[in-house]
Amino acid sequence: MNAEDYIIGGISLGDIRNKYEIIVIRLMKELTPEFPEFDNCPICLEDVYALSLSRIPSTYISNDSLIDKEEEIDDSLREIVRYAIFQVMSKPKHKPLNAS
Repeated sequence: MNAEDYIIGGISLGDIRNKYEIIVIRLMKELTPEFPEFDNCPICLEDVYALSLSRIPSTYISNDSLIDKEEEIDDSLREIVRYAIFQVMSKPKHKPLNAS
């Protein structure tokens, strides 16, 4: 999609995002080191991101929203991301990277 696809009546809706997108990214950076077997390849990282977000109810905000962007992260979100890392690590969409 291009930027014009997000314009309605001259108003851009392109800055509306799920507030959990950045939270999941921060949690992935925090938690992937707990899983030394996780390969951090682009496919697996994208799968962890998508799986995590699919397990969290979406909450959309504008980039200019007054909602606190440094919201406290609760342990249930950490567990969702840990679960996603484990699931993707257990069943990656690619052959093991160290396979011949």
